[in-house]
Amino acid sequence: MSRLYKRFIEPRQSSEDLRNRELVLNVLITGTIFAFSAAFCILLMSLTKHSYVLTRTAVVGAGLLLALVIYRLSRTGRYKYAAVTLTSLYGAIATGIIYSWGVTMPTGVLLLGLIIVMSGMLLGARTIPYALGVVIIVSATVRTLQVSNVVKPDWSAWAQQPLNIGTFIGCCIIFGILATVAWLYTSQIERSLKRARRAEAALIRQKELLEVTVEQRTRELQDAQLEKVQQMYHFAELGQLSTALLHDLANHLTTISLDIEGLEEQSRSSVLKRVKRSIRYIDDMVSRVRDQLHGRPLIKQFNAATEIEEVINIMNHRAQTASVRLVWDAPVDRKTLRVRGEPIRFRQLITNLVANAIDAYDGATAKQREVRITTGSTEHRVTITINDWGKGIPTADREKLFEPFYSTKKTGMGMGLFIARQICKEHFDGDLELDKKQDHTAFVVTLARG
Repeated sequence: MSRLYKRFIEPRQSSEDLRNRELVLNVLITGTIFAFSAAFCILLMSLTKHSYVLTRTAVVGAGLLLALVIYRLSRTGRYKYAAVTLTSLYGAIATGIIYSWGVTMPTGVLLLGLIIVMSGMLLGARTIPYALGVVIIVSATVRTLQVSNVVKPDWSAWAQQPLNIGTFIGCCIIFGILATVAWLYTSQIERSLKRARRAEAALIRQKELLEVTVEQRTRELQDAQLEKVQQMYHFAELGQLSTALLHDLANHLTTISLDIEGLEEQSRSSVLKRVKRSIRYIDDMVSRVRDQLHGRPLIKQFNAATEIEEVINIMNHRAQTASVRLVWDAPVDRKTLRVRGEPIRFRQLITNLVANAIDAYDGATAKQREVRITTGSTEHRVTITINDWGKGIPTADREKLFEPFYSTKKTGMGMGLFIARQICKEHFDGDLELDKKQDHTAFVVTLARG
């Protein structure tokens, strides 16, 4: 039964409203085909007894063929053509009945009423006034013809026999069609209303869940905003401390430089030279930072290899103290490492990374205690990689390495890598990343080539 329904009656329209109408249409067409088939068979059996049956057989056969065409239209998706044609077919039958047996023939009157109902259910409420107008015009025309004796209906077929069984059966069939159409359409409307109510209830539940989600998300955003404000406050404090520190450093560096010059007159040891080089570097850094605070950045083209060597000379003593060896794989062609920007910021960047690499061996039992600096270049980029084989960085900490105030060191401030990345991005149009493909720790600096 389910297969027959899917094959012959199940609607194929995508719109729910059209599906409801198509179901009613398919049932009506199927019933019409069966009715015409039964009438055609009965007339064929009576063909040998009555000669007038031949005309009726031909008319019923034509109606059966038209019903099959209407069914084909409906199943191929041309719903509106099928609905209009079926309504027209019933209109032709009703017209034929009142033409032959009078406009007051009960079966004809009921069929005309059925046409009005069918047009509203199959084609929409807007077609009812048009269907009513057509019915009135057809009835008035046929009545005028009959009154003027242009057409002479056969009143004896039903008017003189009030209890005519054929008329009674015809009325019952039309009542059955009306009831079937009304039941099918009403049941589909009720089913659609139930689905609409369920959808409305689901929307209400979704709305309530959405309100809860929005409220929760709002709280999360407020907490995140509060955290950002606290970070900005820490940055402001750090800026104030940095300004005061620079002022004090400048004063003390001047005093230390004078003292070292006095010592140099007595002894020219390598230790004093190294101390003086470090002080010159710090003094230069303080000057550059002061210029930066006053809006006077010193941007120029410089060689990254020269600056890296200077950082290595300064950091060598710290590396030796930690039993770490600094290895610098200098490029064959140093010109490929030309960069444009502030040299002091580049030194700050490399110093930070080398210092972190040296500190990575603190408490580590690695046999290979070295920090290796390698470089590479392309047409537009310069890459500098700082490698170490120390304690390593846990996987859980790698995603937070570059966040401010996050540190894996007990005494760390959590600003070194954050500042280093900011320097790469803002001052050298580059980036700083952890090379996750390596088994050891490798930070890769990428800078725009000058």
